Amino acid sequence: MLEVYDNPEARPSPERCLAGGSGATGAPIFTARYNGNYQIVQTADYIVISMEQNGLTRIIPFRAAPRSALRRWMGYSAARWENETLVVETEGFLPGDAYKPSSTIYISENARITERFTRISPTEILYQYTVEDPDVFTRTWRGEQLLYATPNRVLETACHEGNYSLPGILAGGRELDRRKSTGAGQATRR
Repeated sequence: MLEVYDNPEARPSPERCLAGGSGATGAPIFTARYNGNYQIVQTADYIVISMEQNGLTRIIPFRAAPRSALRRWMGYSAARWENETLVVETEGFLPGDAYKPSSTIYISENARITERFTRISPTEILYQYTVEDPDVFTRTWRGEQLLYATPNRVLETACHEGNYSLPGILAGGRELDRRKSTGAGQATRR
């Protein structure tokens, strides 16, 4: 997937400032390298998770998520409470949202992810997730991390204003094509 340089829609979603990136609000949540503050808000009908990095917001209904042949960024999620634990199930990912750069893993569009958010103290949430993805992994796997409250506000961070890197990536692909066609830039062995 990463070797495609002639179609911007074939590039990973973080390069296109769509979803993912250094950490993400999509399932599963991975800690960002920087600007990793999350804000979680509950209403009567939804859980909303927003992240400082890339300004992504995930809106999760407290009802069965609509299922269809269409897929969407961050998948289709549905939330429910099991006693004191918020359980979120997500499936129906777009193939372009499969790369999770802060973790260097891929999930397929057929993955099913179950997340559990349990408040264990006034300032801590235990975040646990299970990834079921037989297209990519030989068995189900799990992870967990603590999410800590912060007195800091979540600030806006733009992915990259004007998305200047994507035209550069595509132009670099054209240069690679030119070199291949002329034989220029071939590596030599010593």
